[in-house]
Amino acid sequence: MKKYLKLIKHLARGFDKFDFVRIPRNQNAAADEVAKMASSEEEPTNNKILMETRKYPSIEEVPVFPIQNIGGWMAPIVSYLQDGHLPHDSMKARKIKARAARFTILNDTLYKRGFSLPYLKCIDEEEAKYVLHEIHEGICGDHAGPRSLVSKVIRAGYFWPTMQADAMELVKRCDKCQRFGNVQRLPAEKMTTITSPWPFAQWGIDIVGPLPLGKGQVLFLLVAIDYFTKWVEAEAIATITEARTRSFVWRNIICKFGIPQTIISDNGRQLTYGTEAVIPVEVGMASTRREVFREENNDDQLRINLDCLDEVRDKASNMTMKYQQKMTEYYNKRVRLRRLEIGDLVLRKVTTATRNSAHGKLGPTWEGPYKVVHYSRQGSYHLETLDGQKLPRPWNIEHLKKYHPQM
Repeated sequence: MKKYLKLIKHLARGFDKFDFVRIPRNQNAAADEVAKMASSEEEPTNNKILMETRKYPSIEEVPVFPIQNIGGWMAPIVSYLQDGHLPHDSMKARKIKARAARFTILNDTLYKRGFSLPYLKCIDEEEAKYVLHEIHEGICGDHAGPRSLVSKVIRAGYFWPTMQADAMELVKRCDKCQRFGNVQRLPAEKMTTITSPWPFAQWGIDIVGPLPLGKGQVLFLLVAIDYFTKWVEAEAIATITEARTRSFVWRNIICKFGIPQTIISDNGRQLTYGTEAVIPVEVGMASTRREVFREENNDDQLRINLDCLDEVRDKASNMTMKYQQKMTEYYNKRVRLRRLEIGDLVLRKVTTATRNSAHGKLGPTWEGPYKVVHYSRQGSYHLETLDGQKLPRPWNIEHLKKYHPQM
């Protein structure tokens, strides 16, 4: 009865409106007679009842050979193989003739003679999208790369001329493939060199974090590095305040190495001061240079050294520039430029601080997406969430990659 009900519902779609009306028994004699005849072995005696003999029950479908809807890239090939039709352009006609030699029609379906399999079924654009999605991310999908995905499509017995390009586009826009993608190791921006005139004269200072909560409720790491010697000073802090930063600069830079000429930071201006005389430790315990110090002799030698200072500085500057040029050339050979524009969607690399502990080591490598709203220079971008909430500081292109939304 379920099959009959399904058939009635299917037939009802062909009517704009229909009603069910109860017929009284005295007006339904013909139907009663037919019901009795169906359960009786005797021949029908009432000639007034019209009868039709059906070879198949109305609930069973008669098997037929479907005719494939040919269109798109297959139409010229099918037209040539079936009817011998060719375009008027001789170049196009010659191309179709050469191409059609690898195709054949079986049961009204176009097949390509393959090398890995005898025949590959030709499908159109919509069917190709279904096949790619099902093999890539269906029940048995494993989110394979483009090359592996194309191999699986061919082994399944399908063909269309843009398989490789469509597979690359699908994998590029797959949300899970992007979130679990590998971290890019090649530098994404060319090196920007900064020249420091002498040791501990120019420092760069930055804040790292938030990091996993540590002893003393510390979350951030305040780091300073000297541009000349690459000496590093670091201190863990719980909060980022102006007083904390001033204290760090005083205790870790000025008291140890003297007043620097320049301090470079992402969040502040460059500060310029004078030069140092002695380091603090020499005040409490005299060093050799203090013990042998003679002010008169020192002043005379200092004046002589100052007269030659320009030449010494030029020589040191030239050597530094040559070194930086060689280092930049070597570094830039490995650069694979990645540029972002305002409005682009990006994913941000998952760090130890932002990783969800519930995911473990099998969690996603990237998080987001975020939107690029501003960049101060190439390689440094300001981001915001899709809800419009801006992230507190700029992010380097090294930690970002472009996100391709699904079509």
